[in-house]
Amino acid sequence: MTLRLKNRFLISSIAFIMLLLALLVLLDVPAMREIRLIANQVDEERVRLEKLYIRGQLQKNVQNNLKKIQDRIGFLDELMLQENQELQYITTLEQLATEENVALAINIGTADRVPEQLFSTLAFSFELNGRWENMLKWIARVEGLHYYTNIEAITVAIREDEDGKALRPGKMSIAAKTFWLIPSL
Repeated sequence: MTLRLKNRFLISSIAFIMLLLALLVLLDVPAMREIRLIANQVDEERVRLEKLYIRGQLQKNVQNNLKKIQDRIGFLDELMLQENQELQYITTLEQLATEENVALAINIGTADRVPEQLFSTLAFSFELNGRWENMLKWIARVEGLHYYTNIEAITVAIREDEDGKALRPGKMSIAAKTFWLIPSL
C-alpha cells in the first residue's frame, strides 16, 4: 500500500510539475514575444527620434548661418557699384591719379554676365605713367576704395639714370576685374 501511495504521490507530483511547466510556457512565451516586440518598437522609435534631433540641430545651424549671412548682405552690396554706372568708378580712379600726380589711361573690357548670378564682372586695364612711389600710392588708394577691384596682373617698367640715383618716370600696366551689382527687375 505504501508503494501505491508512493506511486500515486510520484505520479501526481510529476503531473503537477508538468501542468505547472505547461502553464508557465503558455503564459511566459507570449509575454516574452510581446516584450521583444515592444523592445523592438522602442528601439525603432529611439532611432527615429535621434534622426529628428539631428535634423533639428542641422536646421538650427542652417538658421544661425543664415542670420550671419543676412547681416553681411548689405556689406556685399556696398562693395559693388550698380551695373551701368561705370562712370562713377572711372571718375574716382581718375581723381585718385590726379591727386597722386600720375597719368592714367583706362581701357574698358567687355562685361561678363552669367544669367543666374546677381552680379557681373567687367575687365579694366590701366596704363600708369609717373614716379614709382606715386604709382604705388595710387594702387594703395585703389585697394582702399569702397569698391572691390581685383588686380590680376601688373607689369612695371622703370629705368634709373646712369648714376643710379635719380629715377625717371616709370610705366605700369595693370589688368583688373571689377564686380557690378545687377539691378533687380
